[in-house]
Amino acid sequence: MLVPIAVVHVGPIKNWFLRLLTIYFLDIQYGDAQNLAINPDFRWLHSLTYQGVIAAIALLTMTCFLVKAWGYHFNPNLKFIKSPSFQKKILLALLIMATIDLFYNIPNLTAAIEPGILEETERYLLIVIFLAGFNRFPKYRIPVAIYGSAIWFGLSHLSNFGWHGESFTATIAQVIGVMGSAFIWAELYLYTGKLWLPMIYHFLMDYISDLQSGWNSAGWSWNGEITDYIYTVLIVGVPLLFSIWMLFGKRRQVMEDNADLILNLNGRQSMI
Repeated sequence: MLVPIAVVHVGPIKNWFLRLLTIYFLDIQYGDAQNLAINPDFRWLHSLTYQGVIAAIALLTMTCFLVKAWGYHFNPNLKFIKSPSFQKKILLALLIMATIDLFYNIPNLTAAIEPGILEETERYLLIVIFLAGFNRFPKYRIPVAIYGSAIWFGLSHLSNFGWHGESFTATIAQVIGVMGSAFIWAELYLYTGKLWLPMIYHFLMDYISDLQSGWNSAGWSWNGEITDYIYTVLIVGVPLLFSIWMLFGKRRQVMEDNADLILNLNGRQSMI
C-alpha cells in the first residue's frame, strides 16, 4: 500500500541526506505487523505476520519500485556480468569469511527470516543512497557505502535497550558488535551484486542465535568480564581487517564496477 506513496513523494528526492531521512521514516512503518491479528491457531500464517516476515517482504517490494523511481535498476540482484577484475578466490574468501562470522555470533525460523530480508533490504537502500550521494568522490563512495551502512545498522540496535531486560551496556556492546557482520555483508553484496547472499547469512546468524538463546531472551549480554571484551574485539576487529583488505586491488575494482552497475552509470543491461 505504501508503494505509490513512496514512488510519488520519495522518488523525486535527489539529495542523499534527505533520502536517508526518508528511509528512517519509511522504516518505522514496518515491523511485526501485529495489527493484522491473525489467529494463533493458524500457526504458520500467524508466525509470518507476528514476526514481521510479511512486513519485510513488503519493504523489499517497495524498495524495488523506489530505487527504480530514483533512476536506478528495479532489481537489486545484478546480472552476473563478470568484471574484468573478478576473482573466484575472492568470492570464495568472502563466502568463507561470512560463514566463519556465523560462529562468532552463536551466544526459530520466521523470527530470523524477518531481519534477514528486512535489514538487508535496508542495507541495500543505504548502499544505493551512499553510492549516489558520494559518486562525485570515486575514492570514497565504496568505503562510505560499506562503513556508513554498517554504522547505521549498528545504531539501529539501540532500540533493543530494555528488550526482555537487555541492559544499556549490553545494548552498546550489541551496537558495536553487530557492525562486524555488517562490514562483511555489505562487501558480500557489493562484490557479487546478489542481495540474496547477505540475506541468507543474516538469516542463518539470527536463526542460530535464536536456537541458542531463544527469541524471547535478551538480545545481548554484557558482564564486564575480560571475555566480553575479547569477544567484542574478535567479532568486530577480524571482520574490520578483512573489510579493509577488500578495499584494495582487484577486489576493490570489482566492487567499483558493481557500484557503476547498481547506479546504472554505464547504460548496460546489468540486472535480471
